[in-house]
Amino acid sequence: MKILISDVDGTLVHDNQNISQDNIDWMKELQKQGHKIALCTGRQLFEMKWILNEIPFPYDYLILNNGAQILDRNHRVLYEKKMDAYTGRAILDYVTQFNDLYSFYSDGAVSYGFSHGQCVEHMTNLEEPVDVSFQELYQNAPHFDIISFHQDNQEMTITKACYEYIQKHYGDKLSVYYNLHYVDIVARGCSKGNGMTWLCQHLGINEQDIYAIGDSYNDLSMLQAIRQGYTFKHAHEDIKSMVPRHVHYVHEVIQDMLGGKNNELAR
Repeated sequence: MKILISDVDGTLVHDNQNISQDNIDWMKELQKQGHKIALCTGRQLFEMKWILNEIPFPYDYLILNNGAQILDRNHRVLYEKKMDAYTGRAILDYVTQFNDLYSFYSDGAVSYGFSHGQCVEHMTNLEEPVDVSFQELYQNAPHFDIISFHQDNQEMTITKACYEYIQKHYGDKLSVYYNLHYVDIVARGCSKGNGMTWLCQHLGINEQDIYAIGDSYNDLSMLQAIRQGYTFKHAHEDIKSMVPRHVHYVHEVIQDMLGGKNNELAR
């Protein structure tokens, strides 16, 4: 049995839209032939449901929050590691000082965002304003699955400064990741690579049977941990220089997994 570990944003979807129907067709074929698929993302479960409710990606496992949570296809928790409440609150105290930042958190039960003094619920993609204090909500959170922030204008000046501050003051307690315009913060030691390793050990899958693909810096921990790590021909040159296998689409990786293009779907 082999397993495909696939990043989501920029890999399977772009702006919440499916990149290629061929990817879905090949993913179904991969499962049909007895192999497994794990979708591996910085998203938390609420955000991942936005995608799965719209696009019928076949999958067996979800690696969420940059490896801090792993679920089966029925969304039962197999593994999770949470950020302690004190540290998470301190991070949110800091980033909510910046008006140009949109920040959000999830504690697994609820998810809320904050920008320009307004609290919004982050459990659906509608992100409707709610008449509650964001600070009061996160101060009462028992723990944190993930905290994330980005600039409203998609620039990185403030985001980068906050990233550097958090790394300096909390880097020994947290794992902090750049993901395109976003910064994701999870419990110390969590990464996509560690999540992939835990799941494959749990399933008894050998390293030579693991294939992974992604397009961003937070994917490197999984892409560089195995021999069959892939990125895209259009990925940033930094990523391509560190990941030697380059393709146009995810389904090309699946074709490699199934023995090349001389198989049923390719004919």
